[in-house]
Amino acid sequence: MANLNMGGLTAQDAGEGNVNLPMALVGAVGGALVMGVIYGVVGRFVTEYAYVAFLIGGVSGMAAMKLGGGRSIIAGAVAAVVSLIAVLGAKLIVGSPEGVGFIEYHTTMFDILFCYVANPAAAFFAAGTNQARSLMNRLPF
Repeated sequence: MANLNMGGLTAQDAGEGNVNLPMALVGAVGGALVMGVIYGVVGRFVTEYAYVAFLIGGVSGMAAMKLGGGRSIIAGAVAAVVSLIAVLGAKLIVGSPEGVGFIEYHTTMFDILFCYVANPAAAFFAAGTNQARSLMNRLPF
């Protein structure tokens, strides 16, 4: 599963080589935090687009894969959890309109589907599965 390699923690890649887990975790957390804040600020001052919340998970997973140097189920799971926490933080930034309860406003069907299901699924897909490799190789960075 994971082993110490020259002072750094690594894990087997889902396809080939090793994944640098500390860097993958930094990528997952950093990507989720940055996109969570962007989503929250745009939602607060413009309008909330729940159907693009999966981008938080997508960026978190891509950053984990790029910085970690490969795919890993461990990094994918961490990216999924962190992206779910980031979307919850973004929901706190967005708030709710006056007269509408916070939970009522943020548990619509669109929110459940895109923010709480598709978001962590996108993070896991990007960082933890073999299918993401062909998509990631097409990106310019």
